[in-house]
Amino acid sequence: MLKVTNLETTYNDIILALKGISIEVSPEKIVAILGANGAGKTTTINAISGIRKTINLEVEDGTIEFDGEILNDKEPYEIVTRGILQVPEGRRIFAELTIAENLMIGAYSLQNRGHFQTNKEMVFNYFPILSERTRQLAGYLSGGEQQMLAIARALVANPKLIMMDEPSLGLAPMIVQEIFEIIRRINHERDMTILLVEQNAHMALAIAHYGYILENGRVVMEGSSKKLRQDKDIREFYLGLSESGGRKSFREVKHYKRRKRWLS
Repeated sequence: MLKVTNLETTYNDIILALKGISIEVSPEKIVAILGANGAGKTTTINAISGIRKTINLEVEDGTIEFDGEILNDKEPYEIVTRGILQVPEGRRIFAELTIAENLMIGAYSLQNRGHFQTNKEMVFNYFPILSERTRQLAGYLSGGEQQMLAIARALVANPKLIMMDEPSLGLAPMIVQEIFEIIRRINHERDMTILLVEQNAHMALAIAHYGYILENGRVVMEGSSKKLRQDKDIREFYLGLSESGGRKSFREVKHYKRRKRWLS
């Protein structure tokens, strides 16, 4: 469904952010992009979404292809109409609007507006708390409820692909577990294709079918979630597990050792 090939991007015509990455997302699958801060995860989905002008991001080389169409020069609204929706980092809900109004904005790109009511009932099934507070201002929701609203806002538009940027950011562990279980349900019950950007490798690999590891703007490893969970480097650097299976402090992993192993 989505194919990114040898993508290179720069910020302000100077900073090389992505250095020739290639990823693929198959229909009805959850694909995770994992990596530390600055690895290029958010840059990747911003480039796919067409969110470039406002952040001085330029695609210098490579292609972004969705359903056989090249998206490199498409504007964000054009990409949305093709069925790609982004749930941004930090949720970015409209705080001064109600839950109902946020959902109406999410449905703006629906070609058949008659589907809005059906879609709204569908998202309320996944997020019952939102149905109880439709007239409440979104800014008064908790962090977890705002994340639910951000996902619901994308779902009402009948997307072909949802890209989620750090859905666990700033949330308590129990809420993170609830959010990821809902993401898994959405994929399983609605055959929804999801590109998941995360630092929480443990939760992401628990629900993803396939994963890519980004380091310094490059894909350094890819494979099925099962393969990645069993990999020695993934267990050490991302899951915090030693070879013996016990917990390992990231501070014990020397930076030079990590760079030598991953970037050689």
